[in-house]
Amino acid sequence: MKKKNGPINWEAFSENVEKVLGEDFWNDMHHVIPKRGPSYDFFETKDQAVLVIELPGLTKSDPVYLTQEGTSMIIRGEITPNYPVAEEDLIHNERMKGSFKRVIPVPFHYTAEDIVTAYKDGLLTVTIFKRQKNRDIPIELEDHQ
Repeated sequence: MKKKNGPINWEAFSENVEKVLGEDFWNDMHHVIPKRGPSYDFFETKDQAVLVIELPGLTKSDPVYLTQEGTSMIIRGEITPNYPVAEEDLIHNERMKGSFKRVIPVPFHYTAEDIVTAYKDGLLTVTIFKRQKNRDIPIELEDHQ
């Protein structure tokens, strides 16, 4: 079997699954497999990498933490919805809420000092500035006489 390279075409995949399993399949799946962590987009330029992480409903009182572990960025926290009814009284319940954790691989080395964050319109933007790859390191040699 030949392995296909490249990204998965999720739109085509979704359409094919819907053709085989029916229109209600994806709606039913939200109840079977709840979302465990926020979705994100990732892109790189020559000088930086940017993560755009979906965190709708996040408030200042919700604990959210970014941690560097090797070359991975870990986001964890909790989103508490502010509804006038209990969660078990919701008629439909598929939005991400409660505790979450997501490990995001970053394809280069970085430190916490290389990171700038901003939160707006339900999106956390994490910009990681790339360090110069090749830095010369001087070598001092002693004269032996």
